[in-house]
Amino acid sequence: MEILRATGHPGSISAKSVSDWERGWYTWPAKDVRPALCRVLKVQDPADLGFYKRRPARPAGSDDGQPGSASLLSLSPSDLADVEGLTGRLEVPGGRSFHGVELSALYQPVNESEDLAVAITPTPALVSTLGRPDRRTVLVAADRPRDDAIYLADGKQLVRRAMQRMEAQAVPTAYRLDDLAIGIIWAVVNTDAALLADDGALDAARQALIHYEELPASAATLTEVPEINDVSRQWLGSSFCARHITRYLGRLSSPPLFWTKDQRGEEASAWLLWTHKLDYLRQTSRRFANAQRAFCVPEHAVRTSPKYERVLLLLAMALMEAFGIEVLVTPDPELSEIEGFVLADDVIVASWLRGPSLWYVDAGAPPSRRATYSAIADQLSADSIISQPTAFRRLQAAAAYLDIPWTWFATRCRELAAVGVDGLAHPRSRLLSTKGLNTAIRYVAYLDRLATAEGADNASR
Repeated sequence: MEILRATGHPGSISAKSVSDWERGWYTWPAKDVRPALCRVLKVQDPADLGFYKRRPARPAGSDDGQPGSASLLSLSPSDLADVEGLTGRLEVPGGRSFHGVELSALYQPVNESEDLAVAITPTPALVSTLGRPDRRTVLVAADRPRDDAIYLADGKQLVRRAMQRMEAQAVPTAYRLDDLAIGIIWAVVNTDAALLADDGALDAARQALIHYEELPASAATLTEVPEINDVSRQWLGSSFCARHITRYLGRLSSPPLFWTKDQRGEEASAWLLWTHKLDYLRQTSRRFANAQRAFCVPEHAVRTSPKYERVLLLLAMALMEAFGIEVLVTPDPELSEIEGFVLADDVIVASWLRGPSLWYVDAGAPPSRRATYSAIADQLSADSIISQPTAFRRLQAAAAYLDIPWTWFATRCRELAAVGVDGLAHPRSRLLSTKGLNTAIRYVAYLDRLATAEGADNASR
C-alpha cells in the first residue's frame, strides 16, 4: 500500500527482501521501494536507514553499444541496466601466482525471483555465447526488482542444463555476488586457466622428473621446467611432495604434526581444488586419527589479503577439520619461511611453496632441524591462537582472526551446501575438482547447524 501511495503504482516486499536488507546483502532497494520504506519508518532519506548505493563499475561501452570490460570485484546491478541481454567481458583479477582471466559474459535480466532461485529464459544468444568450447563463459544476471542483486553462473554448466530442458533455467540465489562467490570464481578460473595452458607441457615435465622419485632426498631446480607457468610449477612441486610424504608415512608410529607454508587463500585454494591434495588428505587421515596441521599466518598476511581471499583460507582450514585433522595457527612471522615438514617419532621434510626450487624433500632431517621442528610443535601446542576444544570453536576463532563474520560465513555455506558450487564455477582441467571445496562448505554448514541445535537444546533445559 505504501509503495502505491509513494509511487502511484503497486509493488511488493517479501519477508526475504527484508531479511536480505537486514543482513546487508542488498544495500540499495528498488526505486519504488525506497520512498515507501522512508514513509513507513518516518525518515527523510534512505541513508538514514543504512542503505547506500555501491560504487558504480559500469562495463565500459564500445562504439557499437556493446558492453566492454567489467571487473568481477566491482559489478553493480544499477550499472547493468542498459546492457541486459548483451555480451561483454568480465575481468577476474590475478594474484601473486594467478595471472588473471578474461571471461566472456552474457548480461541477462532475471525473469522471476523467488526465495531460493531466479529464473533465466534460454535464448539463442545465451546458448551460443555461453556454450562456446573455446573460452570460459559466465552468466551475469541482474535482478532489477531488488536493484542490488547480481547472480553469477558458470556458462558451460548452465547451457548443458538448458540443452536438456529448453525452459526457464533456475540460478540459485546462493550464487549471488559477494566475497564468497568471488573467492570461489577467482580460485577456480585462475587455477583452471593456468593448468589447462600447460596441460601437455606439465605431463612432459612430470615424466622428465620421474627419476627423482627414487631418491630419499632431492631438490629439483626451476630451470628444469622453464616453459611452464607459476601455478603449474606449484602443482608439480605439490604433487611430488604428496607422493614423497605418502611413501615414508610408514616410518611414523604416532599421530604427526603437519607443518604447511600456506599463508593466504591463493596458496590454500590448492587444498580445495587440486585432486591429488584431496587424495593425500584421505590417505593421511585414514592412517592417523588425531593428526594436526599447523598454519603460519602473520598479521600482515591477513591485513594485505582481500576478504574473498581470506575466505578461501578459512575454507581450507575447514577442510582439514572435516577430515579429523586439528588445525593450529601461529601468527609468528619469523616462522614464515620454515620448510614444510611432518613430525612425530620420526620426521619427513617436504616443501614446495615459496622456495628457490620446485621442491625440497628429505626422508629425514639432521638433529639441528629436528630440534627446530620440535620447538615449533611445542610452541604451537601451547600457543595456537585458535586453541579451542572443538572444531566449531576453532573455526570460529580462525574466522575472527581472519576478520570474517562467522554468521555471514556460516549462512552462506549453508546456502551453497544445498546446491553445490559447480553451477557457479566448474573446472575443466583433469587435475582439478570441486570435491574438496564442496566438502569444506558442507562441513561448515553441518557444524553450524549442529551447534545451533545444541544451543537451542541447552537453552530449553
